[in-house]
Amino acid sequence: MVPSIITDIDQIEQPIKYIAGLDISFVKESNKAVASMIIFEYETLNIVAKISIYCIINTPYISGYLAFREAPVFMKIIDIQKKRCPHLVPQVILMDGNGVWHPRRAGIASHFGVLSGIPCFGVSKKVLNTDGITREKIEELLAKKAPEKDQYLEVNGDSGNILGIA
Repeated sequence: MVPSIITDIDQIEQPIKYIAGLDISFVKESNKAVASMIIFEYETLNIVAKISIYCIINTPYISGYLAFREAPVFMKIIDIQKKRCPHLVPQVILMDGNGVWHPRRAGIASHFGVLSGIPCFGVSKKVLNTDGITREKIEELLAKKAPEKDQYLEVNGDSGNILGIA
């Protein structure tokens, strides 16, 4: 799977017309959830489509294997999108979770990008400790090379691979 993962933004279809956000939210201590995708027009950020589905997920959460729990539900959303609004295919999806910032360089965003054929960026709420990167190391990097407004800092793992940005 890893060789199929796009890591160069120049490989994304241009110009970008539509982007999407994709996430799932569980009822506390339950297997009941709602998964949603919101599609935006890139230039204006106007919402052009909203798709949500109620689901029951019986696959347990296992750290590092989120894709096996959530990707099947996300594929159902993509199927609905293709049927209801085939003209609104996002060129990029932002999703909760990691992409190449993952022990196997194949977090939910990487995994789902390969399955769906749509480039996905993982947007994680927490720092995943892998490849020599910890929350403390991120804080140290930001203290040394604090980006100015509207800038970013590449996060490189001990392997030399770019894992993400901060």
